[in-house]
Amino acid sequence: MSVPFFCPNLDAGFLRSAFATMLLLWSAQVSWSQCSIQVVSTNGPLPGAVVWSEGEPIGMTNEQGLLEWASTTVNSMCEVRVRAIGYAEEKWNLTCSGGVAQRISLKDMAVVLGGATVVGSLRPMSVKASPIRTQVISGDALRALKAQDVAEALDFTNGVRETVACGICGTNDLHINGLEGVYTLVLLDGIPLLGGLASAYALDGIPLSMVQQVEVLQGPASARFGSQAVGGVVNVVLAPLSTGQAAANFRLDSHGRSQASASATFGQSGAFWQVGLDGLNFKRRIDDNGDGFTDAPTLSRGVATLRHQRRGQARNVRLTGRLFGEERFGGELDFEEGDRGTSDRYGERIDLLRSEWVFGSRPLQGSGWTYQGGAAYHRQKSTYGLSVFDAEEITANLDAYHSGWSWREGRRVTGGLSLLWDRYRDETPVDSDMNVLIPAVFGEYSGQVKDASGAVRWSWIHGLRIEKPSDRAPVIAPRVNVKWSRSQWDVRLNAGRGYRRVHLFTEEHAALDGSRSVLQPKEGLSPESSWNGHLSTSRSFGNGRWNGSASVYGFATLFTDRIYADFDSIPDAIMYRNIDGVGWTRGLGSDVWMSGFGWNVNVGATMLQSEIYESSASVFWWSMGDAGQAQLFAPSWTTNLAVGRDEKAWGWNVNAQTVGVMKLPDNEQFGDESEPYVLAHASVFVRIGEPKGLRKSGRHTVTFGVRNLTNSVQASPLLGVDDPFGEDFDAARVYGPIEQRRFFLEWSWSL
Repeated sequence: MSVPFFCPNLDAGFLRSAFATMLLLWSAQVSWSQCSIQVVSTNGPLPGAVVWSEGEPIGMTNEQGLLEWASTTVNSMCEVRVRAIGYAEEKWNLTCSGGVAQRISLKDMAVVLGGATVVGSLRPMSVKASPIRTQVISGDALRALKAQDVAEALDFTNGVRETVACGICGTNDLHINGLEGVYTLVLLDGIPLLGGLASAYALDGIPLSMVQQVEVLQGPASARFGSQAVGGVVNVVLAPLSTGQAAANFRLDSHGRSQASASATFGQSGAFWQVGLDGLNFKRRIDDNGDGFTDAPTLSRGVATLRHQRRGQARNVRLTGRLFGEERFGGELDFEEGDRGTSDRYGERIDLLRSEWVFGSRPLQGSGWTYQGGAAYHRQKSTYGLSVFDAEEITANLDAYHSGWSWREGRRVTGGLSLLWDRYRDETPVDSDMNVLIPAVFGEYSGQVKDASGAVRWSWIHGLRIEKPSDRAPVIAPRVNVKWSRSQWDVRLNAGRGYRRVHLFTEEHAALDGSRSVLQPKEGLSPESSWNGHLSTSRSFGNGRWNGSASVYGFATLFTDRIYADFDSIPDAIMYRNIDGVGWTRGLGSDVWMSGFGWNVNVGATMLQSEIYESSASVFWWSMGDAGQAQLFAPSWTTNLAVGRDEKAWGWNVNAQTVGVMKLPDNEQFGDESEPYVLAHASVFVRIGEPKGLRKSGRHTVTFGVRNLTNSVQASPLLGVDDPFGEDFDAARVYGPIEQRRFFLEWSWSL
């Protein structure tokens, strides 16, 4: 047989050699290469992030944020997507070469539309999926404000205001939708920090470097948490721990206020410890308004935090402990320690020690029981002029609830038990001692309905709590939460009952004893009860490069047996009583948030009307056409603006708010209404250095800023300063900023 001229004679050995050579060349082309990435956030390595490639999940990062896998791609680009709860999804063009770990940084979302879990339900779910409207503020957004603590940072959140109750001692708390701080429950990692002053002190001294996000639930949550959750809930979520994390911060302002904080994490994989320290020192006595009294109280504060997280094969356990010590003074500029408790010079001195411990244990997978609880000890000895306030409180609570039972897809029942113990004593003119034990049962029914395409159209969470205080009749608190969704639109209806046990352990009551006596009825005060409704609609928009949302909402709270602080009936006294009628707080709010291309913008506004109708409930509806008695210190409107630019090596932030007219205690000289004001803060920062490993954006950050940029201050929060021990002296007329413009310089370091 003839052979074509282009095919030579080949023997078997030559063919085998050629085949082996071709196979070797082909295998070289498709050899496997080791790919390695490290996923981090501003808080360090990010465990649990899911990496996708070509539409398929590759795996999940470990405690160090690392993930390695084998790939057939050598020295060529491939696109991966990284997802993690609470962070914006990131796309990355990855080159696998030599197994060198490439760093991918995920950014916290200022308002998370579909990631961060929320505390509104017994079962974690995303913000967008939850029927309960919840605002989520990321740790990055809080740190951008350059505030000295979490409470101050939340002051620029729509619907939330940090208020000062005393113009001398500077006691502060958080108001949600116009309701006082006693109606706000503070949680740490979802665990209640109960007690009379938790809303004032529980948020102080937590280094912002430890915070992953803060969740604000506006509306009643008594069906879940019981008393004190009438107006809403603030949940501080601490960042997950991993080995090698460390941070430090030092700050100094032009008024002489210095603050330093530091934290470090250590331990083995799956069992981490973190220690954090925060200190604030401010000894300068400032009197820019010339009234002879300090504009801001001097302060020495130290806070130590200890955290532990252990991840076993079946359960995840966490423990957090805080020790808080503070000395605070306000009063006449020439006041000395020897004047304490005398009529020589007027001063208010607060010495307190507070300790908080919370723990939690939950199953990692599948169904099971979650156990969580906490305890707090508060010891305070204060002097307000001639009055002495000596108080001690111990609270402890324990929750146990099951992940739930489901009898069909989209339906689930969850329930549990709780026990609260609250023991309190003090020395005040009113009888506020208490020793109460409160067992309770609570449950939820959740579900959803999908359309033909599989999208969830309706979802709901209905809850009920029944508790029996040892000193009161049983209390029943239901709630209803429904959400309707279509495309990018969500409509939520939240309604429920809130209640609050009588607890006169708020520093406001005793802080004014030097100028006003505190009175209550002989028969005591009945528990407050309220019905609260919240209707909102929101729309999300954006693409892979930017995201945003817009929402409009209305809210209303109807109180029965509301405890009212009457400043006007008796000029030199505060008379606390249950009103004969109802209290009605209602309002409208709206906010818009956008983030992308290095920009962050948040704009919000709230209109508020809070009134008391002193008539019987049976004729209340007839009196709706008449004007009620305006609630004190509730602004008629507020607006908030946050604008920031964040580049790789530099950035700037501006935060501003306007606060409208509010009703004040009547005074012949100044009237009974406040003046509107504008409060603005601004800062610029520079990141220095490009460290190896974790921090692409730099290890050191230097920030220069100004607080109260517009120098907005009220005329004077004090009345009758010529005779501070007389009947006309009053420190309760605080509605706006007192301390004038000040500059600050801050250095921070992270590892």
